[in-house]
Amino acid sequence: MSVKELAESQYEALLYSRAVRLLRCAPDAWDLVQDTFEHALRGYDSFQPGSNMRVWLMTIMQHLFIDRCRRKAREPWLEPIDEDVIAIVEPEAMSKPAWATISDEQVADALQELESPFREVYQLRLLDKCSYDEIAERLLIPRSTVGTRLMRARKKLRQTLLRRASTPPRAAAAAFRASAA
Repeated sequence: MSVKELAESQYEALLYSRAVRLLRCAPDAWDLVQDTFEHALRGYDSFQPGSNMRVWLMTIMQHLFIDRCRRKAREPWLEPIDEDVIAIVEPEAMSKPAWATISDEQVADALQELESPFREVYQLRLLDKCSYDEIAERLLIPRSTVGTRLMRARKKLRQTLLRRASTPPRAAAAAFRASAA
């Protein structure tokens, strides 16, 4: 009896059941069993007589399974796209959000509306690229206050810009004229 016949007769069912539990897929399980036997036959010289062949074959299978998992983890994850599932974007959904139409000049104007402590922190951080520690040192305030003022400055700036973006241009011009008078 050859090594191949011995391995297949005694261990094929055992290896297959283990492979099914590992892979949860019958065709892939058969592939893993065949790969296990192939590696075992190629490396039969390393098998030590008197050792447990079942353990040796299971170890080979486990190593092959781990190698497959690692190989699969390195592959990019791709999901097939079903033609029926592709969504059609409606023209209204393609319109730009309000913030997308805001210009740099509008941001600069809105920044001037902020109270001085918030404006100073915002300008130092985003325009002058200063660190929190540098801002705290320049303004003689705690570092935690810098973060708080910056957060509030961003919130107020966002509110001002969105309010202006949602105001129709004619109403904004009328409001500007009224405030200038």
